[in-house]
Amino acid sequence: MHIAGIVAEYNPFHNGHAYQIQTLKKEKHIDFVIAVMSGHFSQRGLPTIADKFTRTKMALDSGIDIVIELPTPFATSSAERFSEAAISLLHQTGIVDTLCFGSECGNLEALDLVATTLINPPPVFSTKLKAYLRSGLSFPRAREQALIDTLEVDSASIGLYSPIINNPNNILGIEYIKALHKYNSNIKPFTITRIHAGYHDLHITGSITSATAIRHLALKKDFDTIKTCMPPTSFNYLNETLNHIPSYEKLYTFLNYKLIMSNKEDLYALWDIPKELIHSILNHFPYCDTLEKLIDMVSSKTYTRATVQRSLLRILLHITKEDISTLESLAWTPYIRILGCKRSALSLLGKLSKKATCPVITNVGKSYVSLNKAQKCLMDYELKATALYHSLSCSGQNYKQDFTQSFIKL
Repeated sequence: MHIAGIVAEYNPFHNGHAYQIQTLKKEKHIDFVIAVMSGHFSQRGLPTIADKFTRTKMALDSGIDIVIELPTPFATSSAERFSEAAISLLHQTGIVDTLCFGSECGNLEALDLVATTLINPPPVFSTKLKAYLRSGLSFPRAREQALIDTLEVDSASIGLYSPIINNPNNILGIEYIKALHKYNSNIKPFTITRIHAGYHDLHITGSITSATAIRHLALKKDFDTIKTCMPPTSFNYLNETLNHIPSYEKLYTFLNYKLIMSNKEDLYALWDIPKELIHSILNHFPYCDTLEKLIDMVSSKTYTRATVQRSLLRILLHITKEDISTLESLAWTPYIRILGCKRSALSLLGKLSKKATCPVITNVGKSYVSLNKAQKCLMDYELKATALYHSLSCSGQNYKQDFTQSFIKL
């Protein structure tokens, strides 16, 4: 039995995702595919276009056999932490053989070279990184440029690594490979070249496009165009939720209250928010009447929009350094939460339950009382994220969706 893992947001599930699964099964002769999927918020710190259970149905109806939830603190983190937590989950299943991911370059050898360089950086890399940080670049940008300088040391390689390091799916692929090395995992990486649409493309020119473009068209209510870019069942699931697309701007009221009621020491205790960024947020928010304006004013060469958005979400969910430090010592994810499974793969779920090196949760209501302190801490962040998400989508009846939504079987 050959089992593959995929890390995804499926925000929403589209034809490009279906192409990845079809190609994976054809080229690697895969029997089952397990997806680790973000919950209610994306890596950029934004609410997903549809709730996690709707997106689970999309995935199960389009070739995925089991959907595992990537907990919110890590799903909304930097590429490194996002990838480490996702790979930790796949590694802890004890049954995954292959990791499949899309990349712009399709060059696994080059991606692995970059990954191993980051794991064991030569002295020149550290020197370059410090110089770029002193120049005011954000850490991700400084690291990218230092890597390019380090790898392109001879004229034969000039121009090879810059596009690899600067493309979003390549960056995630590099981090996945790093994480596989970190956990000394037997899972083998396999990459499929991303076709047609770029990650951030807003224009649709064919049946395969970016999730970004689909979300953009959904806000414009251009449903006829969206329909051409998604599997029919995925579009139908999305169409059922389009009246409840969450409003990101509604976060501003919550954020204002949180900032007014918090002192600097409270905010300093939060995870992965630089003090300088906290100061900037506190200095600017009294003069902003919208969330978009605050993000515009706080974003800079040092702090990208994604960094700011993730930080604002951490403030709202009160994700603390202490909690995350404890979770890091447990390989980030002390349980495997299953959001859904195909009926034809229930035997695989049984195998997973036997082989996994941490508890497998299919029913939060039944499992919650028996969770230990660290597991309950992580689950509580998930419960808060769900309530916050549904407050943004004006569907308050779903505040406790993690308890009321049945384990999905399709």
